[in-house]
Amino acid sequence: MTNKALILSLTVFLVACSSPPAVQAKPSAPVEINYSIPKTVQAGDEVTTVIQFTAKTDLQWLTVSASPYSGIELLSGGDRIEFANLKTGDTREITVNIRLAEEVGYLSVFATTTDSRGKTRSKSIAIRYGAVGETTIQKMRPRGLIDNSKDEKLILMPGSPR
Repeated sequence: MTNKALILSLTVFLVACSSPPAVQAKPSAPVEINYSIPKTVQAGDEVTTVIQFTAKTDLQWLTVSASPYSGIELLSGGDRIEFANLKTGDTREITVNIRLAEEVGYLSVFATTTDSRGKTRSKSIAIRYGAVGETTIQKMRPRGLIDNSKDEKLILMPGSPR
């Protein structure tokens, strides 16, 4: 599962860098991204997600998109949409319909902002769909770490200065 998370991170980074506006953008766009999904989504379920983008400062342009990463199928939405002349606190939203194809799936969401001086910045998130069970958490734990669920004690020994 750690490999899957690493691949997701790299894919989000590569996709963000491959779009023309994002190549010159800093990854700290002044936009807040919010969404809500049902707590229980199982393989085969179709889900509608409303993703909200709130400007933290005045923006000349806000460009948003969503794309499937792993374990989901995009049914509708996610297209690149541009919003113009947003004031601080203005909220815009897009609706995305997906089908969860596997136990867990991810939707990559991208936002690129341009302020009145032409400064471009970007932000991306990954929305996770699917059940979060104890087995998923166990798989995400890196190998070689001590399992703290056992009753183990830490023994400290005196050291000498170097």
